[in-house]
Amino acid sequence: MFKRMFRQGFLWRLLAWTGLPLGGPVQAVILEYAASNLPDLVAGQDRWSYQYQLSGRFGAFASVNLLYPADRYADLAFSAPPDPAVWSSLITAPDPRFPADGLLGLTALVATRPLKLPFTLEFTWLGTGSPGTQDFEILDDGFNVIERGSSTPLAAPGLPEPGSLLLVAGALALLARRQRHT
Repeated sequence: MFKRMFRQGFLWRLLAWTGLPLGGPVQAVILEYAASNLPDLVAGQDRWSYQYQLSGRFGAFASVNLLYPADRYADLAFSAPPDPAVWSSLITAPDPRFPADGLLGLTALVATRPLKLPFTLEFTWLGTGSPGTQDFEILDDGFNVIERGSSTPLAAPGLPEPGSLLLVAGALALLARRQRHT
């Protein structure tokens, strides 16, 4: 029975139908960072930078806002902004007098699916130790918050893991090929 199904291509079509749509990437926004200590040009100011990589799916005029608490961050400045033909950027300084968090806002000017979009922000660190994760929020084109999250440290480069459905589909394909040759 299985040989007949393989010959007719039924199982191959079933594998393609289930593996391709479900084996794709998850559409969540991922924000990865690496923090680097910079030379302190002014005595008493601890300068740092975040090298970010943004991945996800954004419709035209959707935004990502990164939030910087006023008690830990000051003097936010881009040192490597994303492509201005695709992204509009805005930096609002943290103000401890109100108290108002600092904000780095990136708005997609066109629908886009960045994969590890690089950009770099420099800042003065007011906290103790090393700076860590930053909270962010994703806004749709009507300025409604549709997702919240926290950045994650950049992973060491390695071999990506395949999706589980693609792994199963590959195993079944190898099994079918082996049965055909025996």
